[in-house]
Amino acid sequence: MTVQSNGVEARAEAGGDEAGAPKPSESELRFRTMADHAPVLLWMAGTDGRCEFFNQGWLEFTGRAISDEIGSGWAEGIHAEDFQRCMSLYVQAFVERKRFSMEYRLRRHDGEYRWVYDQGAPLFEADGRFMGFIGSCVDVTEQRLSRDALRQATIELEERVRERTARAEEREMLLREVHHRVKNDLQLISSMLNMQSRRLSDPDSIAGFEDCHGRVQTIALIHEYMYQSEDLAQLSFSKNIRSLAASVLRVAGMPAGQVELEVEVADGITLPVDRAIPCGLILNELMSNALKHAFPDGKRGKLRVVLEQRPEGRALLSVTDDGIGLPEEPEKTGRTSLGWRLVRAFAEQLNAELSVSREGGTSVGIVFALVE
Repeated sequence: MTVQSNGVEARAEAGGDEAGAPKPSESELRFRTMADHAPVLLWMAGTDGRCEFFNQGWLEFTGRAISDEIGSGWAEGIHAEDFQRCMSLYVQAFVERKRFSMEYRLRRHDGEYRWVYDQGAPLFEADGRFMGFIGSCVDVTEQRLSRDALRQATIELEERVRERTARAEEREMLLREVHHRVKNDLQLISSMLNMQSRRLSDPDSIAGFEDCHGRVQTIALIHEYMYQSEDLAQLSFSKNIRSLAASVLRVAGMPAGQVELEVEVADGITLPVDRAIPCGLILNELMSNALKHAFPDGKRGKLRVVLEQRPEGRALLSVTDDGIGLPEEPEKTGRTSLGWRLVRAFAEQLNAELSVSREGGTSVGIVFALVE
């Protein structure tokens, strides 16, 4: 087959002489003109896999003459690291007579290797006879570099995420261990208070130790809940307030059936640990006070704990009993107990609104922000 490119005729068969070459037909001339003006590098190969045509774009890219490229000469420009892979895929496609595509580095006229995307397709006559391959190449260096840079950035980002995840998991494990150890230490203190109270005979001293025991138990329970929580930054107060209230009732040692505990809780209320502990201690003090004073002489009654959502990210925590009630507000009598002073102090710590009602028993509530 006679080909012409760059204004020179050449034969595919090892460069046959120009004088013996047949004159190209009009259709061949049109094809060559179109090929030479195509915005891609074009090539054609015969049935033996040897290339016999390259367009002007290819020759300008490589800076080589057509005689240097035909046959297998074009392969001299392939980067050594890509050569074996490129040739294997090329030969396999010819054997199977199937389309192929690949990327490899091809030496440009200035000596720089550029990434090209090469696509080849088999040619067949109308009767199905195999005629060879035709293919095109485009320079994809910028896209390849961008893709490689993106891949590298992705790898680095994934590595950073893995490192941060590992550090976060380590911090979470340490924080869980802290909550667990604090809980254990508080349980030890609680046991020591119990042991010490058994050696006392003065009722006021015993009551004081029991109150301290209850407060320590409450703090220990909150740390236990944090240890068990999926989110160490937030405690599900809605989820844990029932067991916390039941624990206070149990520690108070009320006779079975004397006081009915009713807990009404809104879902989804979470608190950071620095707000959960004051709330838990307020609950402990209010319940303990009601259990001590609202139901004297075995009086039966009901103790109601409410946690409800309020607008603007606030919540209400209240403890209500149907006992004998408070005759006056503690501040007015000048005889405020330690427990009531603690309630006031914890409410101030939460910047909460404290309210007291003495109708049909006693109800004390605090309205506070869920986040500081």
